[in-house]
Amino acid sequence: MQIIIPLAGKSPFFPPDHYFFPKCLVEIRGRPMVEWVVENLKNLKLDARFLFVIHQEEVARFSLDRTLRLLTDGRCEIVSLRRPTQGALCSALLAIDHLDLDKPVVVANGDQIIDTDLPAVLTSFRNVEAQAGVITFDSVHPRWSYVAIDGSGSVVQAAEKSVISRNAIAGLYYFETARIFIEAAMRSIENKAQVGGQFYIAPCLNEIILNGGKVAHFPILDRQYYSFYSPDRISHFEKSAPTRDHLARGDAVVAETRVVVPAAGLGSRFAKAGYSKPKPFIDVLGKPMIEHVIRNVTPGGAKVHLLLRKEHILAESRLVESFIGRHYQLHEVDKTTEGTACTLLLAREYFDDDKPMLVANADQLVDFSVDDFVRDCAVRGLDGSILVFRDPGRNPKWSFARIDEEGLVLEVAEKKAISDLATVGVYLFRRGADFVAAAIDMIARNDRVNNEFYTCPVYNYMIAAGLKIGVYEVSQSSMHGLGTPEDLDAYLSIHRPH
Repeated sequence: MQIIIPLAGKSPFFPPDHYFFPKCLVEIRGRPMVEWVVENLKNLKLDARFLFVIHQEEVARFSLDRTLRLLTDGRCEIVSLRRPTQGALCSALLAIDHLDLDKPVVVANGDQIIDTDLPAVLTSFRNVEAQAGVITFDSVHPRWSYVAIDGSGSVVQAAEKSVISRNAIAGLYYFETARIFIEAAMRSIENKAQVGGQFYIAPCLNEIILNGGKVAHFPILDRQYYSFYSPDRISHFEKSAPTRDHLARGDAVVAETRVVVPAAGLGSRFAKAGYSKPKPFIDVLGKPMIEHVIRNVTPGGAKVHLLLRKEHILAESRLVESFIGRHYQLHEVDKTTEGTACTLLLAREYFDDDKPMLVANADQLVDFSVDDFVRDCAVRGLDGSILVFRDPGRNPKWSFARIDEEGLVLEVAEKKAISDLATVGVYLFRRGADFVAAAIDMIARNDRVNNEFYTCPVYNYMIAAGLKIGVYEVSQSSMHGLGTPEDLDAYLSIHRPH
């Protein structure tokens, strides 16, 4: 992986008369800003090679080149500028002689860290065969660049310092090859795509789109993006960002999470549509649907408990045998239950304890990092967390969560829009025993919706017991339903290789 970091830009927020050292050497929690940046981007790939564009003056005065080589263990190239360029895009292009044109390249801001699973981000871009990709977060402030997204989740337009959507770019740009980046950058300059006399990276995306290329995006929460563009933002980071101890605690929770997937429905709509296989085993891009789901929602190394109808297991015995030894534990369901909460309780002896439990619908995929989702719950000290998205139309086919000013859930409702926060169908419980106790309370009170016991209302009983439940937001375009033949056809039309 090739990573270009332009560090030659001047910032009015760090004037030389107040800051003796260049911005990239300003200390944050006792370490230079650029050390935070490099450490964050090293997560992209172990053998990442960095290309820094810096001022010659800062090399002479502060040995900045030596600092950068030490931070990257010598895996870097230094491009020194004698005079300012016309923006970050021009600076990045000066690294052209050091690029392998047929390998991927990432262009990243030199004053930020992104708290997400960066390799998973790049994998998501590759999975949809994107020529470029960006990480986005929710904002409406004109300091950022933005992208507009279509119904399939693809980027259709990019704009610098212009709010064309709520999808702000988090200052990291992926290009499938360096050649794609350079050609798009040159066309952007030829077309004079300037803002305030400067050339930025974001408008390059428009050139790729106009040329028929696909540009993807990966949404994160705004609290996962830390920009150091001003001293105030550095102060905010130092006060609010998780410490290494907190993050280590979150990693421990990720490692011990159990995933439970109830896939014991009849799947009658698929049978009526002519599908011969049971719904969990329907082929989706060469793999059973349930295998895609499990990969999507399983943290690294987690044990998976899969609840399947007995007749489906017998009908697909050969496929089922392939699951053995993959950290999957199968649980037979002999007959139709009275809802997913009841189905889950059939396996309660395996998660009625103090370890985390994640429940996921068996017929959907979500563009998100499940590790980040679990880690966020632990770092915030929550007892549970619900994956949600904003639904302006408040479609009553979803379940919904209503939160307070601190972001804690006050109430959930199944098939009733009590807010615009619709649930995705991925539910995290910090302790499996909390789910078991609350589910039993719900069933004892005969709290049904459409004559079924659903999973989401269990949180109401946890809240009543004084437990803290939060939400973790993704964009609506991140969701991909597979639950009906129509949903599956729509997904395949977008993701099937052409």
